[in-house]
Amino acid sequence: MNNINQDQIKANLLSTSFWIRVLFMLIFALVLWALWLAVIVICVVQTVIVLITGEINEQLQKLGAIAAQYLSQIVSFMVFATEDKPFPFSPFPENGSSKSGGEPKTGTVMPSATDTPKKDIPVLSDAVKEDDNDDDSFYDPARDSGAAR
Repeated sequence: MNNINQDQIKANLLSTSFWIRVLFMLIFALVLWALWLAVIVICVVQTVIVLITGEINEQLQKLGAIAAQYLSQIVSFMVFATEDKPFPFSPFPENGSSKSGGEPKTGTVMPSATDTPKKDIPVLSDAVKEDDNDDDSFYDPARDSGAAR
């Protein structure tokens, strides 16, 4: 920090390319805000659909994946991680598949009411045996008098 060249600072402040980037960052900040609201709506709608039907809406899932990629492009540009401007200055994210190659999961999210547990998996109700002498109370002073606290 001691070797700060005041001429370099003046040149940086007068750089038109820097101020053009700042202008783009402000525009993309507005896009980011609007897209974030859209992502929240997608989350709420998808949650309601899964709650009601038990299945993921594939169109909303793809839209959410594309929105996530576009958000990532915008944030990368805004934090100077890349000089590539997001869409419309670069290609729009296409199918929502991530760069890691993983495809979004599809299908049923919640088990249906007709699904029965498999026999080889222990179920809590099988392990709990009814004790006819137990009154099912939480604390019984006569029974639990010797219990350590």
